[in-house]
Amino acid sequence: MSITAVIGGQWGDEGKGKIVDLMSREANMVARFQGGANAGHTVYRGQKKIILHQVPSGILTDDCKCIMGNGMVIDPVELVEELKMLDEEGVNYKGWIHIAPNAHIVTPVHKYIDYRNEQKTNKKIGTTCRGIGPAYVDKYNRCGIRALDLKDFKNLKKQVIKRLDLAISSGQIPADDRKNILEEIEIFLINSKSIIYMLEDTFSMLHDMVSCDKNILIEGAQGTMLDVNHGTYPFVTSSSPSSGGITTGLGLPLTKVNRIVGIFKAYTTRVGKGPFPTELDDNNGEKFRKHGKEFGATTGRSRRCGWFDAVEAKYSVQINGFTEITLTKLDILDHFPEIKICVGYDSNGVKTKQMSKFISNLSQVKPIYKTFNGWNRSLVGISSYKDLPQEAKEYIQFIESFVKAPIRIISIGPGRDEIIHLD
Repeated sequence: MSITAVIGGQWGDEGKGKIVDLMSREANMVARFQGGANAGHTVYRGQKKIILHQVPSGILTDDCKCIMGNGMVIDPVELVEELKMLDEEGVNYKGWIHIAPNAHIVTPVHKYIDYRNEQKTNKKIGTTCRGIGPAYVDKYNRCGIRALDLKDFKNLKKQVIKRLDLAISSGQIPADDRKNILEEIEIFLINSKSIIYMLEDTFSMLHDMVSCDKNILIEGAQGTMLDVNHGTYPFVTSSSPSSGGITTGLGLPLTKVNRIVGIFKAYTTRVGKGPFPTELDDNNGEKFRKHGKEFGATTGRSRRCGWFDAVEAKYSVQINGFTEITLTKLDILDHFPEIKICVGYDSNGVKTKQMSKFISNLSQVKPIYKTFNGWNRSLVGISSYKDLPQEAKEYIQFIESFVKAPIRIISIGPGRDEIIHLD
């Protein structure tokens, strides 16, 4: 039996979808533990690119159960659109997707609150306006709508209307929005009906799999630096994408997890607002965007790009307890004659290699870099570590040494099989 967790080590967009897709080939179940439709996992089926937002990436593997865990906030409207896309791609999902009854539900009211909050605040977070934050707020205020509530259609409608009226009376939403939201609520109710059959006792299903020594893959969304507890607050998501979120988001203790895989890009990207020490506002930043196709899978927003931040990566390794690392998009560095890695921070003359020291004022730090020679050749077609250029090996070995975790997989392209396994 193997229980493996795949966790984003940076600010999300590290290429988790591809790695989960790769690892799910041997999995009997893929379970997602947090987040919602604000995620975007890009995977390839042959030459066809498929973007998944809520459905676990294991859906592209035959006979693989997919759990949407209780730690998620699920949007029925977006989910139905995603299922239509899977239908069009000929993916068989019926009977394979299971929703935890105690997962919370995103309604049109939450989306409008999210949008209006982002509009009126002077300190924009850069949210996707998918209603994720407001849905989590209702969850912790103990007034949220859960998946099990979808079964009682009449009461569900009353609950959503009541939440709408409260949002208007409290000034979260202008009264002028009411008519449009009511129309969207009707669409929401229709879509909610169509996913009721997916509700299952996922807790028992998961633990039965554990008891039967089945292979389970645990999937997170976003990345560790967006963790509401350990990330660059307040520019974070509303859940815990780090390994600590597994227990609360699935009801599975971490003592059951054999392997925790941290996914890191060979450079660093970030979508939305917030501090980013190694961000490049120059030709190198543009080169990363161009060659890495750095545009958000969910929003289409261009990603901010920078050199690999080893200080951040070490912090992430310590938080998550990564047993190994997967390094993605190493091939994008083919285009750089000189490559840098951030090995420390400097804040007004105070230097450190510990991110936690400046986590609350990260926008004030200056990165301290170590420079490496680029390899100036394409990595396309390389399938063995021994065949990598010496410069690439030195880059990989330095990262391993600095963050104190072994790199076991390297991705050198978007395709399913453009992978190098290290012994």
